[in-house]
Amino acid sequence: MDRVLMFSRIVQDVIWRLLGWLSSALLLGLTLFALLEIVRRYVFGVIFEWGQDAVIVGIVTAVALSFCVTQVRRGHLVMNAIVLLLHERGLYKTVGFLKVIASAMVALLCGALGVTGWSTLDYALARDLTTYSLLIPLWPVYLLLIIGFLLTALVAFLQCVEDVTALVRGTGLDAKIEAATDV
Repeated sequence: MDRVLMFSRIVQDVIWRLLGWLSSALLLGLTLFALLEIVRRYVFGVIFEWGQDAVIVGIVTAVALSFCVTQVRRGHLVMNAIVLLLHERGLYKTVGFLKVIASAMVALLCGALGVTGWSTLDYALARDLTTYSLLIPLWPVYLLLIIGFLLTALVAFLQCVEDVTALVRGTGLDAKIEAATDV
């Protein structure tokens, strides 16, 4: 079991470092490009025809990749008030159990979205779907959305294994609770 936990830490660390940097760079670059397009439109009266489409699909892609990055740190779907209340009342096993349930639900939801997205990707490839400007194909966006959801499901599954292990071993249940959790 310790090897699984070590594998989980390695996978989550790689996702945090690689995809965190990539999605941050994409969001920053696309925001700067959008600002450039605003200046070009209102100061110079010209734009790239594909600029708006590139910003929209790029930001959607960056957000899809950042789902798994935020899941690594359990930084989304936060309901801290309930968790902190239960933890303060000494219901440590309840909090641990809720973390298992939440991790399992995130894994199932994101896994289902990732798996059922293949038909949309197939449809986009078969129909050669493009954005409004007809210059950017949509299949890479769909593929990256699927990858983002499947990676989020993988991270949530690994966290579910970690949470079950901690609950069974009784480790860390009464420790100071994190400020953010996915419960």
